[in-house]
Amino acid sequence: MKQSIREEEILKIIKERKMISRLELAEIFDLTPARISKIIKSLLDKQIILEKNIGVSTGGRPPVILTINEKIFGDVLGLNLAPKNIFLSVGQVNGEIRKRKKYSLEKIQDEDILNFIEKLIANTLSAEKKIGVITVIITGFVNKEKGISIMSPHYKWRNLNIVKHLEEKFNIPVLLEHDVRAMALTEQQIGECRGVKDFVIFNISEGIGTCACIDGNVYRGFNSMAGEMGHIVINTSSIRKCSCGKRGCLEAESSNTAIIKRITSDIKIGKYSMLKDILSKKGSLEMDDILLGVKKRDFLAIQVTNEAIEYIAQGLNILVSIIDPEKIVLVGEIFTSKYLMDTLRFELNKFSLEFQKCIIEPTKLGDELFYYSPIAVVTKNIFENKEFTKKYITKMGGSYDFN
Repeated sequence: MKQSIREEEILKIIKERKMISRLELAEIFDLTPARISKIIKSLLDKQIILEKNIGVSTGGRPPVILTINEKIFGDVLGLNLAPKNIFLSVGQVNGEIRKRKKYSLEKIQDEDILNFIEKLIANTLSAEKKIGVITVIITGFVNKEKGISIMSPHYKWRNLNIVKHLEEKFNIPVLLEHDVRAMALTEQQIGECRGVKDFVIFNISEGIGTCACIDGNVYRGFNSMAGEMGHIVINTSSIRKCSCGKRGCLEAESSNTAIIKRITSDIKIGKYSMLKDILSKKGSLEMDDILLGVKKRDFLAIQVTNEAIEYIAQGLNILVSIIDPEKIVLVGEIFTSKYLMDTLRFELNKFSLEFQKCIIEPTKLGDELFYYSPIAVVTKNIFENKEFTKKYITKMGGSYDFN
């Protein structure tokens, strides 16, 4: 019989199950009713959990259900720093989001982005009085434990300790997470991967990144740099140079940047495309323009995106062969096109083995993926990151002193 169970372990299960009885907890941890009741009393006295009389009776009194007391946690201010936009959200740890706003970075210079972020935070804290934590989601290489943005290609940051910087400036706990890993936590909590132990998020935007969850846990790798799928060389005969310096990387062949660059270049050397007029008017193309061309059966748009899809299919086949996931969730504008998704499924069928069973489908969350992911990161860290949990609870006037 286990008698050394810590309160944090009990809380993790209550958080995971959302609602659970004392009897169920006793069975999970192999504890006597007296022992589990003593631990639960301690947590109730600290107001970390609550009792609710909503259990289903099997004869006699209905069981009392235990749940996390969400009132001890302040609201979450989320900043999802995408390449061209900042998605700001304010919500609660139960997943309710009451504020969503997207800010364009089109007119913000690289050197002014941090100041812009600070202004967004200051204005939000002034308007929202119950915020207990800030979560920053960013692309590039991230050291989550140290709170450092090691390298962000879109923000030109190098070894920026953004957690320390913001905590000192605003006196509030701050969490940092990599964008695709935050997507994985979001899909795991409210998306297509609830209850799925082994899955992969495959994200295409200006770059390409992945995150594998193995046995329910995000895989980070030895250097916390796992998932750089975009830098696998997929086309050894390619002349296209990647930002990493190599040629033929998946990112150089199939990212939004690569597709737009190639179509723009082809139009400028005289290849016909209906997108020429859009390019002339706007001066540049966006992925929305490319997908419009695909929808209207523009030959150049279809030719380039079809080739990109072929390489994406090869990359996905590599993931399936190495990780053997139950599901792969696709994130990115390119996957919103029915024509291109049909093309992808056709290409995948050419590579997959008959006995490989893996569901591959686009996310159903849309922009909600970007607004919710900061909350998903906070929810994951509660009771699992002891230092953070203490700062979070005490920030809102609570007490954190577990046995």
